[in-house]
Amino acid sequence: MTPDTEDALLRSLALTLTENAGATLQEMAKAAGVSRATLYRFAATREQLLDTLQQHIMEAMSRILDDAALESQPPLEALRQLIMGYIAEREFCVFMITQFEPYIKRNTQQAYPDECIAHEHRLDAFFLRGQRAGIFRPDVPNRWLTDLFFGFIYMLCESEYRGRIARADMQRLFEDMFLSGALARAD
Repeated sequence: MTPDTEDALLRSLALTLTENAGATLQEMAKAAGVSRATLYRFAATREQLLDTLQQHIMEAMSRILDDAALESQPPLEALRQLIMGYIAEREFCVFMITQFEPYIKRNTQQAYPDECIAHEHRLDAFFLRGQRAGIFRPDVPNRWLTDLFFGFIYMLCESEYRGRIARADMQRLFEDMFLSGALARAD
């Protein structure tokens, strides 16, 4: 399976599991438009499939943060890059936000695995850096900006999926709505 084919299959599986967390391998294969045998060759068990999906999502989320250069790019440019990255990976973002917890807790006793915590901490540090630079509101906790950001991503992707907004408008709507509440106010 080529990387592009694998990515398309994993996107379809993430979307299917977001809609129906209890989907069987047969239901997942049908939704992905592949035969059950093809899906079994890709992952012989549901656990194997979930592990592969989890690993792929975590790699995609790390790439988004790396591509945005959170630590070095000016905050608004990095934010725009983040938004573009999350929109491009919207199937994985919605799965991660809505369905990831039951899957990540399968193999660990901690509330969230280290990869998720590291991802969250990088965003917390990014928003703190933006607050210190006078870009983002200093009167709200940087962690809350991270949570708000994830909430906006989820709602944006959900609205696009349901046909309530056009995909072409996602970037503009996100920037306008998020930044109207997150930007530092001129006194």
